[in-house]
Amino acid sequence: MKEAKPITLALAIGAILALSGCQKEANKETAPAAQELQEVPVVSVTRKTLYRIDELPGEIQAYQDVAVYPKVPGFIDWIGVDRGSVVKKGQLLCRLIAPELKAQQGEFLAKSKAVQNELQEARSRLAAARATLLEAKALLAADSDTYRRTKEASLVPGVVAPNEVIVLEQKVESDKEKVNAWQENVNAAENAVTSLIDALDAARKNSENYKDIADYLNVRAPFDGYVTERNMHVGSFVGPLGKSAYPPIVRVQELGLLRIVTPVPEANAGGILPGAPVEFTVSTHPGTKFVGTVARLGNALEQKTRTMPVELNYLNPGWKVLPGMFCRVLWPTRRPNPSLFVPPGAVETKSTLSTFVCRIKDNRVEWVKVERGEMMQGLTEVFGNLQEGDLVAQDCTDALKPGVSVKPLLVESEVKPTAKRPVYDSHDTIYTTPDAERIEMKKTRVNPGQEIQDSEKHDQ
Repeated sequence: MKEAKPITLALAIGAILALSGCQKEANKETAPAAQELQEVPVVSVTRKTLYRIDELPGEIQAYQDVAVYPKVPGFIDWIGVDRGSVVKKGQLLCRLIAPELKAQQGEFLAKSKAVQNELQEARSRLAAARATLLEAKALLAADSDTYRRTKEASLVPGVVAPNEVIVLEQKVESDKEKVNAWQENVNAAENAVTSLIDALDAARKNSENYKDIADYLNVRAPFDGYVTERNMHVGSFVGPLGKSAYPPIVRVQELGLLRIVTPVPEANAGGILPGAPVEFTVSTHPGTKFVGTVARLGNALEQKTRTMPVELNYLNPGWKVLPGMFCRVLWPTRRPNPSLFVPPGAVETKSTLSTFVCRIKDNRVEWVKVERGEMMQGLTEVFGNLQEGDLVAQDCTDALKPGVSVKPLLVESEVKPTAKRPVYDSHDTIYTTPDAERIEMKKTRVNPGQEIQDSEKHDQ
């Protein structure tokens, strides 16, 4: 028993030494594996000029759209247009009758005639007063001359009786009073004539005003256009807008020039150029592109949609495009200066900390905060502390911690082909955009006649 204990102890020590040696060999084998760096696919940051075509919804409106109401209430006596009629500016659309207006006009005409008769009588009285005044002045002159000669003769004693001189003197004074009285009568008659002339002018103006109001009974077209709606017929009672909510007689729209209204997103509102040509399509004429011109800017964003309404002018001589049609505007989006682009996966957006890219510099990971811009050709526009040519992780996640040493593997960025009909969507959707140089080479202004020819060829 005493000999067995040293043997057992020796075996235990030998087993421990053997296990220790195996552990060292295992540590030697795993040490090189632990020193190997993680391989990370990286892509190069590129610089490009943003240019793409976004497909925006559009609303087609008539350049002028007027609901025609009469200026005065009345009954329709005649109407000469219907839905589909082509009208010219000033063309008679319908004629109304209004008995009240005719009665008022007749009343003013009667007043005018009565004033005219009174004026004639006043002028006759004035002429008579002036004649009497002339007679009084002639009598005064004759009596004054007789008085003067009689008074001179009375200076010789015994030639003229003194009483005769006194009588002639009193007669001259009486003639003077008559002249003054008739002068006042003439002045009064002149004032009466002047007052009646003013009254006659006022009556004539009132009568002419009612003639103008009577002309309101003739409803005419406000501009060259097309009757798209008719609500009234012969015998219908109509009135101005706002009184008893009468419907319009007809609706006239100008179709030779159209407004194409499209909501431009806030991100694209800064690159709008007035006068720039913009293409649009309508479902009624598939395969045909029409060209409008940027004419008016809203200059204010709608709070709910964060878009700015922009109007295009489109000359529509063939009336192929009509108000109310659904259209898609091929809106060109561009930036004045180049910007940086990376693949969408290179931008970490799921992290709660911030939006960043994993830049690999000196084989170490760096988190660089960026802001996302627009999409073009499958690449995401970014703004941040980056330079062209920097290497960023192709698939950026918060698992790549800053400062970790990695082994970058350069791969080429995949540029997706351009879709024929790009669609505007949110940041989570990849945009596909035609090549900018190819669009610039093909971009030409198409006149309406050429559009019609192209459409006819397409229909054939």
